[in-house]
Amino acid sequence: MADYAGRTYEFVSKAELKSARKTIDGIIRQLQKVMREKYSITFKPILVGSAKRHLVTRVEDGNTGFDFDYNFSIQNDSDYDAREIKLNFIKELNKILTNTRYKSVKNNTQAMTIKFVDKSEIVHSCDFAIVNDYEDEDESFQWILIYNKKEDEYIWNKRRYGKNYGYKLSNLLENGLWTEVKNEYLYLKNYNNDPDKISFSLYLEAINNVYNRYDWVN
Repeated sequence: MADYAGRTYEFVSKAELKSARKTIDGIIRQLQKVMREKYSITFKPILVGSAKRHLVTRVEDGNTGFDFDYNFSIQNDSDYDAREIKLNFIKELNKILTNTRYKSVKNNTQAMTIKFVDKSEIVHSCDFAIVNDYEDEDESFQWILIYNKKEDEYIWNKRRYGKNYGYKLSNLLENGLWTEVKNEYLYLKNYNNDPDKISFSLYLEAINNVYNRYDWVN
């Protein structure tokens, strides 16, 4: 399946993804330690989206590697505003990446992106989004820290938590529609024109698209 640029995507093997995750997990542990000690910020890293379901892709014969996503679920952010939190994360993450083959953090709209480069080729990259989950008896939603580049401002953007994606995915799996989800995800990867739309967002979009094709009658 090729996109407008003539690229074709393939799935990354579980073994290769496991190796990359091991390296990233080590970086995250260092980041957790320094953020807790220096800024009194604790967070829980949550692997999300395509990597969680072994749907990580890359361009065949390309040099852009593959990417996967984590949410950093903040546990205590009461003493810092959004700008401080994001910039402190970037500052300390860049320190950890010193003398590694990871490039400096790129501050995107929703995520902080790091890329592992071997010679001139990107082997893999990882997106870290900062979130705050809220749930009570009436509703569940998630705050995600957004960087508005045009206005140079940092804000917490409220979004419905998952839009019942867990429920939708369960129905799709039970009805043997997982292959259709995989195909839809590849299609969205191929035709995505938004550089700020991370893989996690495309994965959720694929679930929603496939679910909405069927008339679910219980």
